[in-house]
Amino acid sequence: MNHLLQHMSWAAYFTGVTVLNIAYYLWIGASFYSDELRSLLNRLNGRENAANELPAALRYQESEADCPASAAAVNSENRQQQEIPSDTDHLTGRLKACIAIASEKPFAPAVLIPQLKKILQEHPALAASAERPAINELIVNECEKTGTALLTEEEVDQWWSV
Repeated sequence: MNHLLQHMSWAAYFTGVTVLNIAYYLWIGASFYSDELRSLLNRLNGRENAANELPAALRYQESEADCPASAAAVNSENRQQQEIPSDTDHLTGRLKACIAIASEKPFAPAVLIPQLKKILQEHPALAASAERPAINELIVNECEKTGTALLTEEEVDQWWSV
């Protein structure tokens, strides 16, 4: 038995084991991690430049357009449906449009809340009307439905007087 491996040197043994380990790990990588290896090779070759960037949903975006201006398109559709919209309908249309625009952007209630406050302050006549609680409820429900902010009706009610 002792004479079976005497013709093989330790260097040849370690070379053989190293080659077998490399082949084994290449097979594991190709079988289970092919997508990751492909993207790594693309990055190393310079083919994929956006590998270090965050996905669009996680990037912070400044508000490009103020909600009242971008709500004009939604309000024009509302005006076509109704001949003479009331002030309440006009306000609710603008609020819904502002919240809808915010829902398409990354989660940023700190950007949305000042815009909603500005819209409410542009309608001081409705602050003392009977529709005020309904408008507050509309804002809370729309924000909750779209996932743009977590608000309470009491918090929204305070925006009228600011």
